[in-house]
Amino acid sequence: MSSQDILVIIIATITGLIYLLIIRKADIYEKEPFYKLLLVAIFGGMISIMTSLFLYRFTDVQHNFFDAIFKIGPIEESSKLLALMIVYFFIKSDFNEIVDGLVYIAAISLGFSIIENIFYAFKSSDPFLLLFQRSIFSVIGHLSFSGYLGVTYFIHKKVKRNFIGIILSIILASFAHGFYNTVLFHKELNFLFRFVFYGIIVLQLILVKIVLGFSTFRKEFTPDLFEITDRTVFLRCSKCNSSIKTKGMKFWKIIGVICNSCNSIVFQGENVLNLFKYFRPALSSKKYLKELSKDKEVKFLDDNEKVFYNRQRTILSSSVNDISVWLEESNKKDRQNIIDIPIIGGLLYYLGLRFITYE
Repeated sequence: MSSQDILVIIIATITGLIYLLIIRKADIYEKEPFYKLLLVAIFGGMISIMTSLFLYRFTDVQHNFFDAIFKIGPIEESSKLLALMIVYFFIKSDFNEIVDGLVYIAAISLGFSIIENIFYAFKSSDPFLLLFQRSIFSVIGHLSFSGYLGVTYFIHKKVKRNFIGIILSIILASFAHGFYNTVLFHKELNFLFRFVFYGIIVLQLILVKIVLGFSTFRKEFTPDLFEITDRTVFLRCSKCNSSIKTKGMKFWKIIGVICNSCNSIVFQGENVLNLFKYFRPALSSKKYLKELSKDKEVKFLDDNEKVFYNRQRTILSSSVNDISVWLEESNKKDRQNIIDIPIIGGLLYYLGLRFITYE
């Protein structure tokens, strides 16, 4: 092995570690042990690569639309699912929420892509340029194809037998993978690549947000979650209109204060968005706040008119109990609203989310 090959392996490995940290960061409620993610990426990647290579021995593959959709996609995506089924016995105790399905299949997909990138770089006349390009497009592509597999397999193992969901997830992952390859294989379709690439990324990010909404490890909103910080915060309460100057309280990325006049908990600006991101992850927070009625300075976010939001000052105020109830009920509604969306909701329903919608 030449020094160039060793350098290719080192660069690819460092790239993989960076992506693995990003994957782990997406699991905001109960992060998986990093060493397990690393081992799953290594061995899951090896298993899926070897399975794919074995299956390709019995398949004549051409670079065209049909083979991309009906051969390459199914072979590589089913190989990743097989790898997840095998490593499941190693991660069984940690495989305890639906988000884990996404995280571990992403680790396997990352391992698959990194190993594939190394092989391609070894054969290339310009290995470092190819490695750079594939470290962006190929890696992100593989991560974006396979999320459906992890979600359905978690439901199958931990919630309810989900064979229909697994079959549907293989079809969706294979189609995304195959369509991605198609626009690369056919020069006349190359102009579509950026739309396909960004499209599959957006769909996976939406899937992540949706799945986070079904997590059982999301903490219930209580004042005990927050710790007093050294930072002094100046706000005006939306509920009683009193000025507030006090030490901030922090939980996760959320900073709030308690109003001394009405005892409400108060959040402003980015902290309101982070509040929704944690407790209502499936909600498009910015769009939601932007669409609030503009005919009043103060808007009630709940039907009982207990959660106050000043849209001009972007300040939210409510009693702890009222906002706790509202956030929990709203998250349930967010989940059901997603299931009710035509086509997309139907796909999610048959992927298996119907089994945990009301849990």
